Amino acid sequence: MEVENRSPMPEAPDLEELRKLFAVVSEGKKAWEATFDAILDPVLVVTRDYRIVRANLSAAASSGVHVRELIGKTCHEVFAKEAKPCLNCPMHESLEKERPKRDRLQPFSDQRAFIASSFPIRDREKKGGDLAVVQYQDVSALRKLEAQLLQSEKMAALGLFASGIAHDINNPLAGVLAFAQLAMQGQSSDSQVYQDLKEIEASALRCKKILEDLLEMARPSGKSEKTPVDLGALVERVLPTLKVQYQDLEDRLELKLDPVTPVEVCSSKIEQVLTNILTNAFQALRPGGSVRVAAFEDENSVVLEVSDDGEGISEENLKNIFDPYFTTKRQRGGSGLGLPICYNIIREHGGQIEVSSRVNEGSVFRVRVPKGGRE
Repeated sequence: MEVENRSPMPEAPDLEELRKLFAVVSEGKKAWEATFDAILDPVLVVTRDYRIVRANLSAAASSGVHVRELIGKTCHEVFAKEAKPCLNCPMHESLEKERPKRDRLQPFSDQRAFIASSFPIRDREKKGGDLAVVQYQDVSALRKLEAQLLQSEKMAALGLFASGIAHDINNPLAGVLAFAQLAMQGQSSDSQVYQDLKEIEASALRCKKILEDLLEMARPSGKSEKTPVDLGALVERVLPTLKVQYQDLEDRLELKLDPVTPVEVCSSKIEQVLTNILTNAFQALRPGGSVRVAAFEDENSVVLEVSDDGEGISEENLKNIFDPYFTTKRQRGGSGLGLPICYNIIREHGGQIEVSSRVNEGSVFRVRVPKGGRE
């Protein structure tokens, strides 16, 4: 009689051990999720075609939607608010070369700026798969500081230049102006010679004004006498001057001037800033357009906002509007010094000028002045 030789059957796992194992796995999953959500930078797990598989709470907050709404959407659609993948996105190269890649993304349309780091996720065979972890470091504030530093350096260089040549230019210019005015006294006002001399006088005065503007940037406006002023009230003070130039100003101007905390400023300097920004806004208007001026405050600053629905400023020109002598209105007599002077005045008051614009949609200028002195 043959006896069948059978291997002993493995014992079924104890139910209690299964429960313990499940509890360990569950706790590990919770700890991983908590760690993922604790990262302050936005982090996404994305597929090769930019679809989001996982997202942490910071990514959801930056996107402005609930974390569940991110899943399945493309990262550039919901996070960057862009129709196409972000310029300089390191994800594809990271997956192709199976190694981490870090790059600075082109700033988004809402002016947010990020450095993105991509880390490929390997499969079980430790080969590159179709998933990557992408971490975003917000450098928007750093980008603004870089721009402000660059602008400050430009203004400092221009100030030195203006101070150095002011004396040499002023003397001969004063002679041209004086002799032109003396010669005009012996001419009939309807003669051709008088008209030519009048043109010489006007040109000399224009050169004098440009030189004064240059010196204004070289001279720290912070040394001017400052008094507590309601910035909303300053808007009302500059309007009569503008009404002389724009007869329909009242029909095209909307005011929303909330009472704001008085701030220490040099009134004449801030009026100069407002006049320049408002003039630019009215010049940019198309038929039927309007300018809106608002005064309000936040925790740290008093804000004056001037917005228009005019022709707008291209992205390329927007980068240069505070550069001395940059102007798109040369044919209308623009010198390219108005906004640089405004920038210099507000910086000397410890504040900031912020600009956003879209072509054919209009522009918004925000002047921020700190409540307690310098920000």
